[in-house]
Amino acid sequence: MNVFKLIFALLFTFMLSVGSGYASASTVSQGEKSGFAFNENTHLYNALDSFYFFATQQQITPQNLRAGLGSGIAQVLKSGAFSHVPSAGIKKTLVFDGNHPLTLSETGAKTLNAAQWHCYNSSSIVVSVDRQGMTLDGIFTEYQYVKGCNVANKKVIAYQFKHAHINRDFIIDSGHITDLSTSKKIPANQLLLASIEQSVAQQFGKAWLEQWKLGASSAGAHFLQLENGRVVYKEVPSSMQDFNLLDKRKILAGTVFGHAPGIGHASAKWCRIINIPKGLDLESQKVQTMIAVNCARSSHRYCEGHASDFPAGMQPATYPLAWSDASYKLAMDNTVLQQKFNQQGHFETNNQAQNAFTVTPYNGVPFSGALKAVFGYTDVKDPKTTSAHFNNAGANSFTGHAGHCQNEMTQHAMSTGLSFIKLSKKGVTGIDFITQNFAK
Repeated sequence: MNVFKLIFALLFTFMLSVGSGYASASTVSQGEKSGFAFNENTHLYNALDSFYFFATQQQITPQNLRAGLGSGIAQVLKSGAFSHVPSAGIKKTLVFDGNHPLTLSETGAKTLNAAQWHCYNSSSIVVSVDRQGMTLDGIFTEYQYVKGCNVANKKVIAYQFKHAHINRDFIIDSGHITDLSTSKKIPANQLLLASIEQSVAQQFGKAWLEQWKLGASSAGAHFLQLENGRVVYKEVPSSMQDFNLLDKRKILAGTVFGHAPGIGHASAKWCRIINIPKGLDLESQKVQTMIAVNCARSSHRYCEGHASDFPAGMQPATYPLAWSDASYKLAMDNTVLQQKFNQQGHFETNNQAQNAFTVTPYNGVPFSGALKAVFGYTDVKDPKTTSAHFNNAGANSFTGHAGHCQNEMTQHAMSTGLSFIKLSKKGVTGIDFITQNFAK
């Protein structure tokens, strides 16, 4: 195999961070919490939290809060919150002025951070809260904050609540909520769905979220549930593959869905795996690497050209790769040198095809894992399946980038190994100084 030396020249600001030390071999993280922590940063949650906050306050109203001049709305709609409501329940009618900014944060503390300023508007929202949940009636709109609040600004959300009851598990179990931007009723589990979608994107990348959505498209009403403050899978549809039920040895061998290195082509089921290990240990990152590369190889994709070694063109779907400890160890030589010189580069290829990526030397934060770096990072390159330039991987991931893409799709390799350094930067812990080698 020719030695491919490719420098990823573009510098990106990443969404992950890192701490020093090599990843050591171990079993896939044991005791890792399933699912994702409930995400309290979705527009619908913020609106419902605001309703609950004002309904449960005796003297505070939307009208007597002043953004930037005093405290604001606190995130109090937590798991178990309804159990603290007085037994007689509470009923209030709330009015929001779309020209009057309100702040919303975890503690409700005074803030000048405009990202936490909200423009809520409603002539009347009737809120009834008891120990079973919260019932809502009325129309509510949020507008963008652009140098102030104005109902002429672009709408962020617009919902109509018709006796919509949100229960203790954050499920709409009676009545309904209509999204006025689409005139469609939102799913009963929308709060949980929005939470887990945001978490999947943060952990594995925006492009991986699109793959996740394809698998979740056939999920039923009991797909997700809230358990101890985490959104977990309850009834997994047949269109998704639960990692916990798969043979880990076959994942590393590339054979878990049939076919094998050099035979056939990778199954699209690689792109439908859920409950993927999130640990930063080597065994978890091995799994993430195999899921990412074999998902990529399950579909044709256009790879942009890079110099004469990497001509542009559509790459066909091809066979899965296996994990190689030998290639991992050879890749680590380059990872160590990237860290030593504190820059990205191909300092030692050991005569193997190689992809390299590092961001912390350029003021970025480390990756949350190999799946994000290899496939999921940033928005999908070109999602149109009929496009001559179709590529469903993240534009700034290995699979979405010129030259790196050709290596991920190569038919000159049977195995791969990916090395990294675990580190922390800007308060984020993750992996960086990544090197992925490919071998026959």
